[in-house]
Amino acid sequence: MKSFLSLITVTMALSIASIACSNSASDKEVKENTENTSAPVEEKVDGSQQKADDNKKLVLEFYQAFFGDKDTAAVDKYVADNIIQHNPLFKDGKAYLMDMARTFWGNPNVTKTKMDVKHVAADGDMVWIMTKDVAPNGKVFARVDIFRVENQKIAEYWSISQAVPKESENKNTMF
Repeated sequence: MKSFLSLITVTMALSIASIACSNSASDKEVKENTENTSAPVEEKVDGSQQKADDNKKLVLEFYQAFFGDKDTAAVDKYVADNIIQHNPLFKDGKAYLMDMARTFWGNPNVTKTKMDVKHVAADGDMVWIMTKDVAPNGKVFARVDIFRVENQKIAEYWSISQAVPKESENKNTMF
């Protein structure tokens, strides 16, 4: 029995030593690979971050101009001709968006406003905005609008909306 326990102990020790050596070699390879590629990775990250920041700026400018200032010229400036709509209330294409906006902005109850953007995030060509929006009837909504930007134009749009309840089951806000 003692020889069996000794055999197990030696086997475990060799296994641990083998794993430690292979991890040490792997760490060395990872370190060498990281040292050789760190500069290009940083440049790539900076470029990606700049693209995301540029896309956030474009979307925020559009959002305020179109939804806040009720400026239909924002569609020509910021929206691709063949915009894809995922909002079931909108048809695809810039022309429909212009027609819909003219009709909606013509309502005297729809006035210019400063958009209340609570959160904005971007990842590459995708931008998300969360806003607090008050409808013409006074009802408050939490809205999340998602945009895909392509060639400095908004090419795709999603919209999710939820009415803010008068009472909540928790102390958190929706924003």
